[in-house]
Amino acid sequence: MFTQHRRVGFTAVIAVALSLGTASAAASAHSLPVRSLPAHTSSTALSAKTAAMAETVTIPATDDLFVSQAEPSKSFGTATWMSVCGATCGGTSSAQRLALTRFKVSGIPADATNVKATLAVTSARTTSTKVSARTVTGDWTESGTTWKDRPETGGAIASRSGFTEGRKAELDVSSAVTGNGAYSFALTGTDETTTVLFSSRETGDRGPKLTVTYTTGTSAPCAALPFDKPSVSALRSSAKKAFGFYFPPFPLSIDNKDPAKDQYASWLDPDGSGGTYKDRGGLHRDRPLTRPVRPESHWRRLDFEVEVRQAIAQGLDGFIYEHHTSSDQRWNHLPELLDAARNVDPGFKIMLSPDFPTEEGASVSKVVSDVLLVKGHPSLYTQPDGSVLLAPYHGDRQPPAWWQKVRDQLSAKGMKTSLLMMFNYWNGSGKTQWDDHVVGYSSWGANRPEVTDAFRRASEATHQRGLTYMAPIGFEDTRSKELHYWEAQNSTTLRGSWKAAIDGKADWVQLVTWNDYGESQQAPSKVRGNVLADVNTYYTTWLKTGKAPAIVRDGLYYFHRSHKAGAPYDTSKQTAGKFTIPAGPGPVDDVELLAFVKEPGKLVIKQGSDVKTKEVTSAGVVSFKAPMVPGTTPVFELQRDGGTVQTLKSKTPIKASVTYQDMIYHAGGGTACSG
Repeated sequence: MFTQHRRVGFTAVIAVALSLGTASAAASAHSLPVRSLPAHTSSTALSAKTAAMAETVTIPATDDLFVSQAEPSKSFGTATWMSVCGATCGGTSSAQRLALTRFKVSGIPADATNVKATLAVTSARTTSTKVSARTVTGDWTESGTTWKDRPETGGAIASRSGFTEGRKAELDVSSAVTGNGAYSFALTGTDETTTVLFSSRETGDRGPKLTVTYTTGTSAPCAALPFDKPSVSALRSSAKKAFGFYFPPFPLSIDNKDPAKDQYASWLDPDGSGGTYKDRGGLHRDRPLTRPVRPESHWRRLDFEVEVRQAIAQGLDGFIYEHHTSSDQRWNHLPELLDAARNVDPGFKIMLSPDFPTEEGASVSKVVSDVLLVKGHPSLYTQPDGSVLLAPYHGDRQPPAWWQKVRDQLSAKGMKTSLLMMFNYWNGSGKTQWDDHVVGYSSWGANRPEVTDAFRRASEATHQRGLTYMAPIGFEDTRSKELHYWEAQNSTTLRGSWKAAIDGKADWVQLVTWNDYGESQQAPSKVRGNVLADVNTYYTTWLKTGKAPAIVRDGLYYFHRSHKAGAPYDTSKQTAGKFTIPAGPGPVDDVELLAFVKEPGKLVIKQGSDVKTKEVTSAGVVSFKAPMVPGTTPVFELQRDGGTVQTLKSKTPIKASVTYQDMIYHAGGGTACSG
């Protein structure tokens, strides 16, 4: 389907205290088209911050054990001690021992600062032995893991030489921890004669502990969101669910290279990719937020963990993952995403959207084999009856009987499934032939304001049939590869999508999409920063709590393009033609200020000498638009009581003419303390 489609943190430091006593014996759509394949605010008038507060959380290990090369089939999970030594432990060859310990970190706020993390071990002996802490790749269990099936370990992230009986020694493991979630560490040694012993969790208070320290501030103005977001557990307890549609070809990094020279940089460069997309200015106009090169061999899983945390921060309950195996390796990393979800938060689930052949009479065998690859993984999204939910995009290209064959064959292999039909576009009329075969319906999504209300009607129609409805949440649809776009009107489509979902009492929602940089993305990105994350968090909170969050901090966000739709471009370089709109009204050349205001005030949009104002009479979310003025860089203000409360300058100048067209909406902003 890739050739025809289109077609979501903190730096932590951790203290692991392994308290040890005396040793005893021995891991396109959509036109609705068919799919084809951060800026921050400044302030001139801020309230003073309140004093920061230091917090400490101590967590006992959930699992620990050691494994021995000399006894490769034996598990030491119940031992009251853990042993670490080199390859010739005790003078015997092939006798290495290593220890494993796991912790579940939770409750650390997303805005935590000064987070400190140290791995502290207390030895049962005085020794000059060198011990290293390493990351762990792969699964292990306290009750069953042996030397023969031990998990792979990464490079040393911290080392310490010399231990004194009864005293702690610290190792900094900050580089391995990126937020709340499950973390495993391996302790390894190189000494060939001395066995280093640590108390295991079986000793009670002397067992491994993880101590996390961080700082929080209680000042209302100094928070990243304009509203107080409920805790993850409070949002997760809602019957309403929110997902991001995950498009596998575009993860955080394709190749783990320097962002200035990686594959995304090539796709953004007209001369990149061998000049394949030079006639249209490059394949993409945006990319994920960048990161340095990762030294770990399991960097893909770590990247997935970052995205899972990003999604959880927005109130999402999981990803919908378009799944099939392919010679293009980007499609083959579902197991790593599942592991990442389990590591970060076992409550975050992955819903399968299996790809499938669309020709009449096609075999179901590959769909079945692809789905069975992840059979039994605890992070798969399942229905209350235990069935794995399948939500194929535009699945009605095959009839109900075809999908029943898929489900029957999976059932014969011990995998019970249910089906949610995701149409390319559905306004609630017809499609009754599917009612007895599915648990619910969805549509691919909204790409322009005038279609969003159809999804409210679809939700109501689905509920009349006694089924679950998953509403699409769209922002825009811009395809540089095809030189097509649909006019989203700044944030209007996004807000209209959410209104349709909430007014229609949708059971679930899906962000279309989390990360398809070839068409539409809502994950934190280079061009839009965390703006869509902030706006979506507001609406996921509304959806799940049943009421709009109170605005307790002022926040300003902007949305505008870098040039007017009709701005001249260099036809000697963009030789493939101009961007066109396949359906819907023509282009709209506006600058938008989306303001979250805690009390009445005045909104101002300045574009050079062009100044527009709007009076706001009550607290809430207000959209204020003004025609674009080429040759300027917009400045946005919130004024109150004769003074300027907050000023936000766009990071995107509006150009009078361009070399290549860029039809995506740029965005920036936040609260006064976001930066």
